[in-house]
Amino acid sequence: MKKALIWSRRFLALLLLLLGAAWMFAEASQWLLRWQAERLLADVQSFKVNRSTTAEVQAFQRRWSRWAVTVSSCYGNTCYSNVFIKHLLPTMFRGDPNEESESWLLTTMDHIGLRSAVVGGGFILEHGVVTQRWFSEEVSLPVREWFTPGGAYSPTIVGTSIEDARFNETDEKRVHPSHPLRIAHDIKSGFGLVVKFKPEETISEQAALMNFQFSCITQLVPCRSERDILPEGWQLLQEKY
Repeated sequence: MKKALIWSRRFLALLLLLLGAAWMFAEASQWLLRWQAERLLADVQSFKVNRSTTAEVQAFQRRWSRWAVTVSSCYGNTCYSNVFIKHLLPTMFRGDPNEESESWLLTTMDHIGLRSAVVGGGFILEHGVVTQRWFSEEVSLPVREWFTPGGAYSPTIVGTSIEDARFNETDEKRVHPSHPLRIAHDIKSGFGLVVKFKPEETISEQAALMNFQFSCITQLVPCRSERDILPEGWQLLQEKY
């Protein structure tokens, strides 16, 4: 009986040690993603729309190929170059929208500061010159907030900022008279934030519209709104309502 008690205590201590090590590893991975996100954003911001070239974008791809998923494609004179860095929890800790997801395991993830996140950045080039640059941050929501009252499935918050040499027809319809060089819209059902601005926008406003906050990746209390990712873009979005 005494030996069984001793072994059960040892097993419990080992289990707690392993769980603690797993938490520390996941937390460290989130901090690594945050560190990489800050540097990726700085790299994307160093490019100039209507000035940077294919050679510069190719060097960008090579710099990040060790740490990220890089994707490139060309169609005629238009080329796309994108980089994505992901931190994804194992499937069993991410849940399934088609199954019951309010399990204690998923809820525990929400309370100990562990979550999935993805950052990305990239360019569109036309005739060898960058005509668009973009950056995006996506962070998972607590499982209890995956569905809106209307039933739309939105497991993440995501903010995207784009500098574009020109607005398309849909963009032009979204322009607010008070600031013709920038726009904001949501992606679906009020979720997801996209801001877009032209190179002619002021330098200070460009910086504000790409001022991503990465604390949502690492903080203990989960973020619940794109306002926490891209504050200036969120304020711009409110003007359309």
